[in-house]
Parts: sequence; structure tokens; C-alpha cells
Amino acid sequence: MSNEITRMFADAATAAKAVEELREEGYDDIHVVNPSTPDVPLSAIAAQIALGRVHLPDARIYAKGVAAGRALVTVYAPFGAGKLAETILDSHSPVNSGIVHTDPPPMWDEAAPLSSTLGMATIINDPDPISKIFGIPAVTSGNCSFSGMIGMQLLTNGELGDRGRVGLPYLSSNPAPLSSALGLPLLTRRQ
Repeated sequence: MSNEITRMFADAATAAKAVEELREEGYDDIHVVNPSTPDVPLSAIAAQIALGRVHLPDARIYAKGVAAGRALVTVYAPFGAGKLAETILDSHSPVNSGIVHTDPPPMWDEAAPLSSTLGMATIINDPDPISKIFGIPAVTSGNCSFSGMIGMQLLTNGELGDRGRVGLPYLSSNPAPLSSALGLPLLTRRQ
């Protein structure tokens, strides 16, 4: 099994230097597509790139860069040797090829299957995972999501004294203020 690593370079000379260094390191499965004359259609350039075992939709994108005078190098690195090939190619200043590279999907963690399924970090590794999932900061400013929506400050600055906006005290010495306000008994006796 081998990994496909493709980079586009500004000119054929830079690509040749990168290929030379790859060959010195023992890579032999290398495909180079140099700029061609302006009369060559994009489909022919894409077909030439696809001969290097590059996926055809990707080859069509790469063909636009080759038609603009850039050179394309594709190397197939054996398993475990891909990082060295990437380092060599990246050391020769590749240019943007037009392909958007995405990060590989996260690996499955047997110790935390729910976190793996949801794509969440485990609580042990992340002190506030829920905050990051919902996009709410762990320590908020005065414009908290719900409080800010209804026009209230998250914390008061003491201008209201010891009573809140609705006239109820913040702290109470009564252990059951709701039951007392409604006239309900706190505990019931069994009969």
C-alpha cells in the first residue's frame, strides 16, 4: 500500500530539483507533468495527469495549473515513508494547486465510544467540552446568551441592592421560600 502525495511547483526546474531529492531518498514511483504548449486542451493534460494514477476529478483541477505554466509532481510513498516525501516536496516551495486538502477524520477511541461517535473530546482531556460544542465560552462576559437576549446583565454591579430586578432577594434565610410564599407545609406527616 502506498500514499499518493501531489504538489504543484511554479516551474519545471523547481519540480526537477524536488524529484531529484526524492530519488536520492529512494522514492522511485514518481510522476511528473511539465507545462505544455498553450494549444494543448485541458482534457489532454488531465488525461496525462491521470496516467500517474491521480483521480480524474483531481486531475482536471491540476490540469488548470499545468496549463498556466506550472509543473506537477506526484509521488507514491510506501506505507510509513509518506511524511518524509511530504517534507521533501514542501521544502521546494510548492504553489497552490487548487485542491482543498482536508484533515483526516478523527480516529475511533474504544475507551470513549460516545465521544468518538459525537466527535467530542473526552472530559478528561478537555475541561469544557460542552461549551466548545455549543460555542458558548466557559466564562462569559456580561452579554451571556440567554441573559443578553432578554436584556439582563449576567451579574449585577450592586446598583439594585440586595434585591433583584423582580423585587425578590438574591439570598434568603428561609430554607423553603416558595413553600412559605404559597402557604404550603414543608413536610407532611404520614397517617
